[in-house]
Amino acid sequence: MVAKWKNYPAEFKRDAVDLVRSSKDRTLTEIARSLGIHLETLRKWVHEGKARTQAADGGGNAGMTPTGKKSSSAV
Repeated sequence: MVAKWKNYPAEFKRDAVDLVRSSKDRTLTEIARSLGIHLETLRKWVHEGKARTQAADGGGNAGMTPTGKKSSSAV
């Protein structure tokens, strides 16, 4: 049997990622199960959310001075 692709609304995805970030005492598996989605789907959304956040922050160096950026890249 071929699995059907589900299209989830962007707001649902954002809310799911926010739930993961705010739930320090629950595992991804528990959250995915409670939302009725596959674990790997949720994991992908979290990964994509981190990538978007880092891109919006200029590569993940938010709040660092230009000097701080240079020294952190040299490490």
